[in-house]
Amino acid sequence: MNDWDFVNFSEDHEMDYHLDLVGKSQSIKNRAYLRDNTQWTAKNDLDKTIIKHSEFKPYVQADKKYLDDPQ
Repeated sequence: MNDWDFVNFSEDHEMDYHLDLVGKSQSIKNRAYLRDNTQWTAKNDLDKTIIKHSEFKPYVQADKKYLDDPQ
């Protein structure tokens, strides 16, 4: 397994990747939401400390309603 398979929540470009997948703004506010909320929901549900992009994606989709649209 490669390092790039896992989400690095400290990297803006990785948060932007997931925001782009759901058509949401790559804003500071949206990145913070993914880090402060979606990350912990996913990790707690999956009972993992490190998660893959493929595991995180459904959680971003579920939280799409809380994220701002592009301006």
